[in-house]
Amino acid sequence: MKRLLRPFARIVTTPALALSLLGAVTVSVAPMALTACKNGPTIPGTEIPDTEDNREILQTLERFRTAFVRQDAATILSTAHESYYDEGGTDDPYDDIVYEELGRTLKKRMNQIESVRFTMEYLQIFVNRDRATVDVWMDASFRMKPILDEEGNERIQARFARQQDYARFELIRDGEGWLITKGI
Repeated sequence: MKRLLRPFARIVTTPALALSLLGAVTVSVAPMALTACKNGPTIPGTEIPDTEDNREILQTLERFRTAFVRQDAATILSTAHESYYDEGGTDDPYDDIVYEELGRTLKKRMNQIESVRFTMEYLQIFVNRDRATVDVWMDASFRMKPILDEEGNERIQARFARQQDYARFELIRDGEGWLITKGI
């Protein structure tokens, strides 16, 4: 014990203070040591453990993301489960979306976009039997089409929008794959 306390001899005047300081150092260093140790291989480009479920989940989300970049509403819809429901992050039922309305909503929104850049950083995946939750960091830029009047004249100019935020997707295992139930 004295050997452990020797480096602190000049700044510590009592053994109790030395033990207190040693405890504080141990408590602050231990979490760093634990997080530095990996439990196994991760999916390249992520810190997500490399499991079959995690790979399939990320394949579904990448299919969604790339379809969004291509503005392909039909492919986006193919990543959604028939139980899809999203309240839009508000208490207002006006912005709630159910699966039956999702295709129409996607087509309308895709028609408003002139160009898009969309990336997702996958932060963590939680799988519980046939359900999964994925936390992501989204970074998207949109150039919206101008809004035209009845004669085809530009009423509102094209505009640029950027969105950066954390988001959560919920998925369900459906047959051999995973489909999104919330988050599109």
